[in-house]
Amino acid sequence: MSSAEAQRFVKVVSDATEAVKCMGELDRDAMARQLTAAEMTVAGESIRWLVGKEVNITSKGDVYGRSWDTDRYETVLDNELEREYQKHLIYLAIREGYTSVRDISKETGLDLLRVSYLLADLEKTNRVEFTGMTDSIPAFAAL
Repeated sequence: MSSAEAQRFVKVVSDATEAVKCMGELDRDAMARQLTAAEMTVAGESIRWLVGKEVNITSKGDVYGRSWDTDRYETVLDNELEREYQKHLIYLAIREGYTSVRDISKETGLDLLRVSYLLADLEKTNRVEFTGMTDSIPAFAAL
């Protein structure tokens, strides 16, 4: 948000604050992986880039001259946030010793197909590697 969007900022912060209050006290130990994944996500380059470009792209359009309204742009940002967060959850679960797609799925709450899809992406970016088969089950390791 830009400094010209003060009312929008107040609404977003107020809504977020109220939602957090309704959830009750945070159990940091029970949420350690999720908190770490969230921190890794917001520190990521792609998220910082998307957030930094929002005002420019929604007010002037993209490099191809296409106009973007704020809702459309924020949908893209939300989708990228979710994808990066889920990749970090998977990465952290693997680092904790969960090496099969099924175990990662159980630990993270993500469905098997989503875990498989994101594992392929993590392999392409050299964050995890396929280490072989264990009892006919593919196993992965964090790099």
